[in-house]
Amino acid sequence: MDPHLVSGSWDAEYRRGRYADDPPLPFVADIVSALADHPVARRGTGLYVGCGNGRNYLPLVDAGLRPIGLDVSPEALRQLIARRPGVALPLVCGDFRSLADRPALDYLVAIQVFQHGTAADAATYFRRTAALLRPGGLFFLRVNSAATDVLHAHSVIEARGGGRTVLYHAGPKQGLPVHFFDRQELHELTTSRFDSVVAPREATTLRHAPATGSWTQWEAIWRRR
Repeated sequence: MDPHLVSGSWDAEYRRGRYADDPPLPFVADIVSALADHPVARRGTGLYVGCGNGRNYLPLVDAGLRPIGLDVSPEALRQLIARRPGVALPLVCGDFRSLADRPALDYLVAIQVFQHGTAADAATYFRRTAALLRPGGLFFLRVNSAATDVLHAHSVIEARGGGRTVLYHAGPKQGLPVHFFDRQELHELTTSRFDSVVAPREATTLRHAPATGSWTQWEAIWRRR
């Protein structure tokens, strides 16, 4: 993926009001609950990959957590800062794949971000997560399921098992590849490095008319082995 194309695409989306009024996802409450059950991780260092303009990041802050927020979009981070004027938040603008090594993380959150790119990009995200988390650290993931009805015009550029990567020809991700995972792929990407805390489950959202079909996401929690 061209990093300039990706950041520019998301800058444009956030300027158009992406997530401006959306409530946090229910999965955020699961993250807060899991960290409450793991006080060592809760008190430690966390990283939120793809924090955006704060839709799901700020509820974690409001719950007493202090994860580093990482995003490729300067516009998203500008909006996030504006939502908490006068509050110094630990924010970084950059790509997770090229993020400089940090002290071992106690938890990592990735909501609807590890799907961006090809299958090779996805594998890089998972390897990088395993490298950054300390043993016992928690990994919170929400990511595209192959059960999704892809809405905008696209071509399938990769297919393996039940998973696939599409290249969008229209819509907000025009020109970008996006990956859709099946259960077996998630198992293969995690089984050698992680133990399951909450097994992958699918959350499906019906689209509102005039859009059709549904959007499905995997949600899961793992512990670094």
